[in-house]
Amino acid sequence: MSAQLAIPATTYLLKTIIEDRLAAAYQGLPTPPVLVAPPPRPAQSAPGNSQPQQAAESPSLTLFMHHAGPNGAWRNMHEPVVNSAGQRIRRDPLVLDLQYLLAAHGADLEREALLGIAMSALHRNAIIPRPMITQMLGRIAAPNPAEKLLDRLPSAQLADPDHQPETITVSQLPVDIDTSTKLWSAFQSPIRPCALYQVTTVFLEIEEAYPPPLAVETVRISGRPEPTGSESPFAPDVILSRAAQDEA
Repeated sequence: MSAQLAIPATTYLLKTIIEDRLAAAYQGLPTPPVLVAPPPRPAQSAPGNSQPQQAAESPSLTLFMHHAGPNGAWRNMHEPVVNSAGQRIRRDPLVLDLQYLLAAHGADLEREALLGIAMSALHRNAIIPRPMITQMLGRIAAPNPAEKLLDRLPSAQLADPDHQPETITVSQLPVDIDTSTKLWSAFQSPIRPCALYQVTTVFLEIEEAYPPPLAVETVRISGRPEPTGSESPFAPDVILSRAAQDEA
């Protein structure tokens, strides 16, 4: 079983949770958008102009999934399954933890207000219940039949316990100045008010069924006499190395 759309479906859930909170906070005012692209880079200067004209930044939020790593608990939970020939016959599940950057854009103090609203929305929905997942994915208006891959997003199995055994959990990550500097340097974007979050646990592939064992074709029964006295307790077909015989 697989859930190829688990990652974009998770991002859509977080985006929708924040958008609903923004709509309630702005109460009819123009609501800033929530973008899933990386933070924008500064405008480039025109030829012959060493100092580009800085336009006022419109208010918006960035929700960018920048890292997907293995979940340590599920990674170590399943032992490899091999057959009698030593060949691996069962895959471990692919279970991920997703890390998101939440950043606010805009002028003056509105950036901080936007960040606070978004953080409050994620805090209120730290554990996303399965009925909410079903309801939010059902909002997507997709053509039938699908014309592109993301048109199948409403059918993502993010709320199905068979495909997602654990609920989606959102937790804020502590960030030091070194991590923040490296992250914003990689984006090549001016630093803005931000927070980092980890979303766990997202199952991309989970295979619960073991392959059927091979049928027993031949049964062999053998016996050997019980050693008595000074006889060796080892079977006659067990050969000791010279060093082991000397020690004995």
